[in-house]
Amino acid sequence: MEVGVDKNSKITSILYGVVLGVISFVLGLCSIYVVRPLEGSFLLQYTNPFFNFILFIGVTVVLTFSLRKKMGGFWDFTKALKCIYIMLVINHLIASVGTFSYLTYVEPTIQEENFHVMMNARIESMEKSTEFANEEEKQKTIDTNIEQMEKDNESVATMTFGARVKGFIITLLPYFLFAVLLAALTKNGQKSLGNPVV
Repeated sequence: MEVGVDKNSKITSILYGVVLGVISFVLGLCSIYVVRPLEGSFLLQYTNPFFNFILFIGVTVVLTFSLRKKMGGFWDFTKALKCIYIMLVINHLIASVGTFSYLTYVEPTIQEENFHVMMNARIESMEKSTEFANEEEKQKTIDTNIEQMEKDNESVATMTFGARVKGFIITLLPYFLFAVLLAALTKNGQKSLGNPVV
């Protein structure tokens, strides 16, 4: 019995992608809003990786197993890869559009505020560092870092629509590799007529 990706499987994958996209959007907002309360805390540097990487991966893995169960509890590598990748692409679309819209129309100043908090934290960390030979070298390094951070912040703020689309497309490659990994981890073969795999 050959397992393919039928229309119902695609629709289910899209629905799971919407759910994951909404969760990703909320996790992104959480990472934005915890910056100010954590100002001056060593935990500040871990907020973005925690919400946008660790929690995201955990939720994605849970939804992947749930998706497989929804498909009948079994799928081969090809079906797993296609369904997972559809889910991840829809997630990326929902989360990207949601975040862009929110930061453009609802909270247009919060990114700038968070940028200053992060920059101050970076400066404070470098000022406490003992890796520099003298104060002149330390100040020069701090000035260089501030200049680079300001350039990076300006380039993000003035990013064109075309650049955003390009960034969206480039991000699809890591998502594909993530889908390959998840497909390899969750594949459990095909359902046999006499002994279904669950």
